[in-house]
Amino acid sequence: MTDEARQKFVDKHNEYRSNDRVLLRSIIAKGQAKDPIGGFAPKAARMMKVIYDCDVEQTMMEWAKKCHTWQAPSSARKGYGQNRFSIKPIEPNKTIVAEKAVDNWFSQLAQHGVPQENKLTLQVFDRGVWYYTQLAWQWSYKIGCAVVDCKTFTYAGCEYNPSGNFLGSMIYEIGEPCKTNADCKCEGCGCSHEEALCVPGVIPVKPQYWVPPEKIGCYFSQCALHLSFRPPLFTFQCHTAILITG
Repeated sequence: MTDEARQKFVDKHNEYRSNDRVLLRSIIAKGQAKDPIGGFAPKAARMMKVIYDCDVEQTMMEWAKKCHTWQAPSSARKGYGQNRFSIKPIEPNKTIVAEKAVDNWFSQLAQHGVPQENKLTLQVFDRGVWYYTQLAWQWSYKIGCAVVDCKTFTYAGCEYNPSGNFLGSMIYEIGEPCKTNADCKCEGCGCSHEEALCVPGVIPVKPQYWVPPEKIGCYFSQCALHLSFRPPLFTFQCHTAILITG
């Protein structure tokens, strides 16, 4: 994986590009996501902003390297949610693949629609919207992704922690988007009023007394992806955790 591909996966989960730069989860939260059932998907009261997680990436990468196009069993992905995508012929640019993958998942809403009740019933699941619903699942805010070249195609996928797509549950809570931090109702979260998203609070990377060499790049990337909305304290904690590698 490259830092550019990691960044693209995060951006495309949070960002939908039309004529202007608009956050994808924000467009859902504001009730502006087109849905053939009812015109638009309902507004989201507490949609979480996506952040990147290297531990989640590791499990996705392990599965992607097998080049299986079916979903990994729950035990192989630590119970995380999973979205998958493949493209033929092989696409060497991982950033392009990341963009196409998330666009493909989000397109299920416009293609098949989700009823205004916004609940994932078996009937809704069977409409073929499971990638969209996992992408939009309010509580799935940590993602880790992989892009791998297989024999005849390029495979991409993201895993989500916590997992989504629980039958009988709401895809996200319906209501007016957050205006204050208190509206988010999650510990340490802050409301980004302009984006209509709840931003996860200061969640330091777990202290690492030894980081395997193959994971150092991802942890540095994870830190960098967090810093755009983290206070200075997190910067210190993040880089301290990574630099102690001996």
